[in-house]
Amino acid sequence: MEAQEMQSEQAFDNSLILETIKNLPPLPATVIELKKYIDTSGANLEIPKVADIISKDPLLVGKLLQLVNSPFYGLSRQVSTIPQVISLLGVTNVKNIILADSVKSNFSIDVSPYGIDTPKFLKSCSQEVDFISSWLTQEDKILANMLIPCVMLLRLGIILLSSILIKSKHDQEFLEENKANNYNNIHQIEEKYCGIDSLSFLGFLFDYWKFDETLIQSIAHINNPHSAPDEVKKNAYALAIVNSLFVPFNSSSSFNSQKAVALINEAKTHNINFDIDNFLNKLPDEIKAILEHTEE
Repeated sequence: MEAQEMQSEQAFDNSLILETIKNLPPLPATVIELKKYIDTSGANLEIPKVADIISKDPLLVGKLLQLVNSPFYGLSRQVSTIPQVISLLGVTNVKNIILADSVKSNFSIDVSPYGIDTPKFLKSCSQEVDFISSWLTQEDKILANMLIPCVMLLRLGIILLSSILIKSKHDQEFLEENKANNYNNIHQIEEKYCGIDSLSFLGFLFDYWKFDETLIQSIAHINNPHSAPDEVKKNAYALAIVNSLFVPFNSSSSFNSQKAVALINEAKTHNINFDIDNFLNKLPDEIKAILEHTEE
């Protein structure tokens, strides 16, 4: 009887995942038009046409200029036109930024099933993007610009699984089990209650919204960057490092900070060399303090 009940509950949770995917908010028409044009133009792509499509949507123009002029991109001068944005960042990065921001803007957030205060969660999400920009902009600006859209959406899986857990009324049970395990087996417990873990769900969502294959593969290997294809291995290591540093549950654990440093050292064995001094220098003060305390 207990086995039947468990199977029934799992089927219910899986049906909620399917329902969640089915009810994902559609992308704005301008974003769809832009994506279709860029993805189908190939060598015939025209920068003025890209700018014209974006300029049809004043709200989109405002958001894009706000993002590009934010500290994330560390630009030395104010950018005021869409052609300037495209010239500085490239068509593909502009497309991914717009796509990520459009996705991010469409969700209400309640991450209480993870025992996280929502304002604190949002602050951590912002810190993640700040950090990858600060850390990599001087060291590998191309990589930083490429990965910012990924990091903007890094916790989307948690947001959607939280919604599923609340709808299925398993949120409190999920929270208590994670607390009992000190959040050490979070992905296994996510799979137990939802049939999928938050990072795997994020990889699925990147594929669903047809992000570039490079970003899809980078997300897909965030838990095992060593096995990523060579062309995305550095991306996967960078994302894995950020994920370890800013994991929103149990974020004060010295284990997470040490794991990030260990990933940098592991990356060297695959001929991927991050500047460790630059990395340590750019860490937020609270994470520096954790690492320094661990070394004492």
